[in-house]
Amino acid sequence: NQINPLNPASYSDIKFTIAEVGVFSSTNKYELNGLSDTKNHTNLSGFTLGFPLKNNWGIAFGITPYSKQNYSYYISEQLVDLSSVQYIYEGNGGISNVFLGTGYKYKGISLGINGTFLFGRLEKVSKVKYSNDEFNSVRFQNFSNLKGFGYNSGIQYETNLNEDLFIKIGGSLKLQSKLKTSNYERSNYFTTTKVLNSNNEEVSAEIHETTTITDTENASIKGNITLPKNIQFGFTIGKKNYWTLSAELAFSEWEKFALNSYDNELKNSNKIIIGGSITPNNQALGKENYWKSIQYNCGLKYGLSEVVYNNTQLPEYGINIGLSLPLRKFKYETETFGSMINIGLGYMHRGDGDVSKINEDYINLNLSITLNDKWFIKRKFN
Repeated sequence: NQINPLNPASYSDIKFTIAEVGVFSSTNKYELNGLSDTKNHTNLSGFTLGFPLKNNWGIAFGITPYSKQNYSYYISEQLVDLSSVQYIYEGNGGISNVFLGTGYKYKGISLGINGTFLFGRLEKVSKVKYSNDEFNSVRFQNFSNLKGFGYNSGIQYETNLNEDLFIKIGGSLKLQSKLKTSNYERSNYFTTTKVLNSNNEEVSAEIHETTTITDTENASIKGNITLPKNIQFGFTIGKKNYWTLSAELAFSEWEKFALNSYDNELKNSNKIIIGGSITPNNQALGKENYWKSIQYNCGLKYGLSEVVYNNTQLPEYGINIGLSLPLRKFKYETETFGSMINIGLGYMHRGDGDVSKINEDYINLNLSITLNDKWFIKRKFN
């Protein structure tokens, strides 16, 4: 059992208390016009907790990432004095999502809803960096602190095809939401010098002046950010405790995205995801048979991203593989449950390979632990 906040209708299937916590690490490589840059990012992937209220009725809450911003690129030019200037653009920060939801099942049909609170900070940095010390290099930072409420809903239907096979069909909807923002700017001069890193290698370092040119934090401007509507639909067919095959379609209305009323050049994104899992023998015992009790997962995705460059909407594709390593199992009445460690490795590419356009490569590593336990057991003896 795992918690799926994307479709709160799935909470109706929660039979045990479930707690999940994890971390992720992402390495992102950006290429444009033969220039490239690589950035690394590591953070908590969130915490979720769910438990059953009654048969076919569950509740879940937690905090998960909604989105992140992590990019860096530059453009170089040569000046008339033969020195050079770099125009550097960076983006950092992200949005987190706190949710509380419930799901209920009746005659195979499940309905669910999440209430959400989104918050975070986005930072955009632009620098003008001169190689000639006679010119002042300058950095501009634009910050947007944001917060607001939203919700998403889901529906799910499950039935048995025969004694061995089941099918599950579901969909989810997240309507467009508008968050409040508080925006300010800060700028300062900086110089570049050479320093030694931990490997005793000489590298460039920026020394930023503590005195700012501009700082509007105490006179921040209020605004709004409009987040897009998301629709997902999919199905899963499988044999319980053995194998599953899934397919999913997802659509996001990024053309309606707006930050502080500025026009964006994004396009609506869509993607198709297929995946599967297999557990050779869910009841395998003994160290020599442990590999049979592992759940092996694999998924593929392809679609059009929201990113547009030179009037071309960039495609994206990716692959994910993973393992769910079971820990000690327990049995309560007729139910068997246990915890697991989840390891996932993913690769995604965005772009069409044209070196004159943007190309992005992502390598993501996820590690989480899912704890299952039986709470609120009614005592049979006093």
